[in-house]
Amino acid sequence: MFEQKIGVLLLLSLFCFSPNKGQQPQKKTYTFHEESLIRTLLGNYVKEARPVTNPNEAVSVSVKFSFVRIEDLDEASDTFSSSVFIVQMWNDPRLKWNSSEFGGVRSVRLPASKLWTPDLVLYNVAAKTPPQSLYEETVTVTADGGIVFVPMLTLYSTCPMDLQDFPYDVQTCSMVFGSWMHTSWEMNVTFLSKKTEMDVMLNEEDSSYLVHQHPQWELVDNKAHAKLSFKKYECCPQPFTLITITVQLRRRPQFYRYLTIGPAAVMGLLVPVIYLVPNPRHDKSIFGLLLLLSLTILMSILQQAIPFNHGTLPKICSFYLGTMILTCMSIITSVVVANISVRGARRKPVPAWIHAIFLGRRSLRRVLCIGDYSPIGNLYSADLQMSGVQDLEGVSEHMLHAHEDGGKLMSQINANIKYIVGKMIAEVSYENINQEWEELGRVIDRCLFLAFFTLYVFTASSLL
Repeated sequence: MFEQKIGVLLLLSLFCFSPNKGQQPQKKTYTFHEESLIRTLLGNYVKEARPVTNPNEAVSVSVKFSFVRIEDLDEASDTFSSSVFIVQMWNDPRLKWNSSEFGGVRSVRLPASKLWTPDLVLYNVAAKTPPQSLYEETVTVTADGGIVFVPMLTLYSTCPMDLQDFPYDVQTCSMVFGSWMHTSWEMNVTFLSKKTEMDVMLNEEDSSYLVHQHPQWELVDNKAHAKLSFKKYECCPQPFTLITITVQLRRRPQFYRYLTIGPAAVMGLLVPVIYLVPNPRHDKSIFGLLLLLSLTILMSILQQAIPFNHGTLPKICSFYLGTMILTCMSIITSVVVANISVRGARRKPVPAWIHAIFLGRRSLRRVLCIGDYSPIGNLYSADLQMSGVQDLEGVSEHMLHAHEDGGKLMSQINANIKYIVGKMIAEVSYENINQEWEELGRVIDRCLFLAFFTLYVFTASSLL
């Protein structure tokens, strides 16, 4: 009995763990056919040999480029980096098969490292790490020998930059692709469109991948331009096929507009304001030195934004330099005008020709709309005092004849009065001279304000 029970249990276990009659046998058969196909294709495959039956025949390779995104454009190293899809299609007669012999398998995916692939490389590669894919590269092979290879690579190419119009600059970068080993007689590279030129789009309508916009750079017109050309080298009589992709990148200036353009415009506008400070005050030089200090700080911030290691100088740097020169000139001229304003202390009147040009009725004072000025109210002018002194002398002579005893006293009073009146006349004349020199400095300041404001407008319009 015990042995019979063991036998029944064994039969039941074999029945339970036996394969069902579902789809597993068909799936296993399909997997077997695909494995058999891969072994058959790669069994005697030599990837170093070109996929041609005639050695004088060229391999026809059709390519198409498409940008995934703009990675960066580094001003310090003149390096342009981007992620690119490179669609490559060719035919390999060694990879043909009859799909009916392999269970109807019409396509298979094989590792690209085990097959012959076009050696399209970037000629103007920058000094960066070689491009590496984030996934294992595979190719799709169809039964008729057609191969489709679509690697996505992050490429680093050299791009000499012209920063003259920073931050409103448009940079033109080129990526040159070509075969490193095969000439155009051995590998014929063409575009999928069968044209010698084509547009490389950044965001195609039929693309299923996400395009990430760069925060600082954008592709002009959302596309680049690709062109086929041929070039001969001294090493080989046959020409090589070159594919040149020209990319135009426009900088997004919003950040730099507030970091460099705005402060530069404000600082430049403050330069002519120095001449609006009144002459008697000594704040002009301090004001100019503060402007120079502020410009130095802004120049250091600008140097951190863009490195000054290029052959071209940005216009914004020329504007900063021009503003510093105008500030230095304003400090120098303000010192000169201050010395002119105090020349009255030397008791030298304004020359007549200078008075006619700057202070007369039809002078620059009228043109600049500066209000009229008049000499200090002179109640003791020379004419009045001469007549007053003469009257006083007549009175003193009359009193001298009338009172001989008081003659000596009256003569002393007469001398003292003459001294007081002469001193008052001299002080009024001195104040009038000082006033004329100060008014002359005011007119010169107004002329310099207009001149420096014109220079600022001209500089800003040409450099900003």
